[in-house]
Amino acid sequence: MKPLFASLVAGTIAVASGAAGAMALGMLPGDLGALCAGALICFLTFLLWPYSILPIGIVGGTVVAGYLAGGRVSVVIALHAGILAIGCLALLTRRVFVRAEDRQPQRTAADGAMLVTVLFLLVAAAYGLARGNAPHAVLVAAYEFAVIPAYFFLTTFTLPTPRDLAKAAAWYLAGAIGLTVVQLMEPDRHGGLLAALALPPLLVAASRVGGWKRGGLALLIAVTALDVVLASYRAIWLATGVALLVLALRGTARVRRTVMTAGAIGAVAIPLVVVLSPALRTRALATAEALEESSGYRLPEASVGLGTFADQPLTGAGLGQSTPGVHLPDFGVTTVGPAYHVFYVMILANLGLTGLLLLRPLAIAVRTGLSAPDDKAVSFAALTCGFLVAAAFAGPTDGHWELGLLPAVTLLVGRAANSSVRPVPREVPCRI
Repeated sequence: MKPLFASLVAGTIAVASGAAGAMALGMLPGDLGALCAGALICFLTFLLWPYSILPIGIVGGTVVAGYLAGGRVSVVIALHAGILAIGCLALLTRRVFVRAEDRQPQRTAADGAMLVTVLFLLVAAAYGLARGNAPHAVLVAAYEFAVIPAYFFLTTFTLPTPRDLAKAAAWYLAGAIGLTVVQLMEPDRHGGLLAALALPPLLVAASRVGGWKRGGLALLIAVTALDVVLASYRAIWLATGVALLVLALRGTARVRRTVMTAGAIGAVAIPLVVVLSPALRTRALATAEALEESSGYRLPEASVGLGTFADQPLTGAGLGQSTPGVHLPDFGVTTVGPAYHVFYVMILANLGLTGLLLLRPLAIAVRTGLSAPDDKAVSFAALTCGFLVAAAFAGPTDGHWELGLLPAVTLLVGRAANSSVRPVPREVPCRI
């Protein structure tokens, strides 16, 4: 399709969408009308700039969920999944109406293993239904696992070139840093996740530049580090700590110096800033209170899941497994499963030892990233390691989507680094 015709198609879609949005705002009351208008704006944005799907989905979904979800996990999941579904629709529209050979999805070393994961989940869902597990529970468990390959392939489809990766990173940083600054002043906000995803790559970037650029990056590092420290969420602290440790061990000497310098400065500066700022001091007190709280139902939940695994170690009790009528401290009689607050317990209870197949593409990404010649790839592999460790102590009900995003970015950055390193041709001796 010629560019002019493609532009006309996009313009027609934009006009039609704008008209539909105006109608929606006039006909639909309250939040529903605003959601329809937002969906149309997202669709047009994704149609023009496909690399913005993940930044807007992650950061924008967090903002919208904060205003509309009211703490309801189902609404949070629906909003995040809805934005990503609009992104998939925009990609399909571009595929039909715009010929874009330069936007072919990037192939990675983990594609095959991730496709096997998708097929395995389909079989596991059928097995869970055949065992009589509730369809709703099967759907919940399927989402918890399927979010990993969904984010993985969406990343490889929307960020096929280094330029797309750079643009997406700029969009993400702009949104995440802005949201972090706002949330730092709100004591009832947990935060931390968006900042944790940005901190190791920012440290790598700071190790490569000097002058005013390093000063600007140092400011961004300070904001993200402060948000991670005040996250009041143990999994974020653990994931970030492991990521920084791996980055310091596997990174180059200049990255190691940057990580150590940032850590030394932060150990002095962060407590000082918290003491001088009343808002941050209130946030720190809320974090200290959260630290003193017990994990409550997590260990009893895990013990129930491990008991299910012990009964059926090979295949588990099927996708959607749940145990009704369990008494947990402070929660009375309840139903435990299929989603546990420990990711690996959920794998073992629902899928048994065969469920460890889900970790194979992640292992491929970590191995590739840690051996890549680019510290950026090492930073994303280190983040993957961090969240893999944190998953042993937490299982967010909206899914470990970062375990799909981070391995994909690791492989894409590592591939770009390897392609930029050209082998030096061997000298062939001249024979006379």
